[in-house]
Amino acid sequence: MRSTYKQLYYINRSKVKSDGTTSIMCRITIDGKAVVLSTGLYCQPEEWNSKKGEIKNNRLNGMLGEYKKRVDETYAELLKVNGVISAELLKTA
Repeated sequence: MRSTYKQLYYINRSKVKSDGTTSIMCRITIDGKAVVLSTGLYCQPEEWNSKKGEIKNNRLNGMLGEYKKRVDETYAELLKVNGVISAELLKTA
């Protein structure tokens, strides 16, 4: 069975820390069901490029790229093992 899979990265502008940074969030949608995770990365709101879903800072952008790669690899591994996966299963993996 074919399923839809999408990752979307955004910043949580409503929760800015005292140092002015905000967390970078990841929304994973599989077959219309979404889960939201924190990437553990933070950036200044003005450093975030919302159209591209990335940071203007190259070092942080490299770390975000590694996070995206790990999510993709985990998705592929779970899909191979289980055949069908849900967003919640990917979140807990």
